[in-house]
Amino acid sequence: MRSRIQVVLVLAILSAQLFPMSAIAATDKYLTLQKSVGYTIYKPANTLKLTQLDFEVRPCRLFPTKDKYLLAGFGGMDLGIALVETSAQFNCTGIDNLKSLGTVVINGIKAKVGIYCSGATCTATKFASVGGEITFLAPASKKFKATFIRIGTQGGFTQAQLIAFAKGLQPVL
Repeated sequence: MRSRIQVVLVLAILSAQLFPMSAIAATDKYLTLQKSVGYTIYKPANTLKLTQLDFEVRPCRLFPTKDKYLLAGFGGMDLGIALVETSAQFNCTGIDNLKSLGTVVINGIKAKVGIYCSGATCTATKFASVGGEITFLAPASKKFKATFIRIGTQGGFTQAQLIAFAKGLQPVL
């Protein structure tokens, strides 16, 4: 029994030397992206139990020579949440013209909430059916510039669910 424990310990030590944690962490797409851009990348800790559908790093269409941006989808094509992260200095995705539903606080940051409809009949109660988004600027850190974050859905999720997703965002570094 003692020799088995010794063998397990030796294998654990060798594994740690051959595959250090930094090598394992490097396979994290969010961390890999962070190493190539000048703004902070945030990874969702609360995906509302939705699986990640895609993770795309796209060139900045509005400022082609600037940092790329992240587009990640969670859930499905018809019922999902999109996460967009880009440099706040050079917002690669532009700004949508939504009907404002006011503001909320996400991890101490004032965020705008908008709905994808207009007119007098367009109210917060329709958020789950027509969709909307939350946008905010996460401040710069000592190492990285500020980040523009957009979390949106085309429907199927309540405003409270989108806020919970947003509150689960954590910087990767």
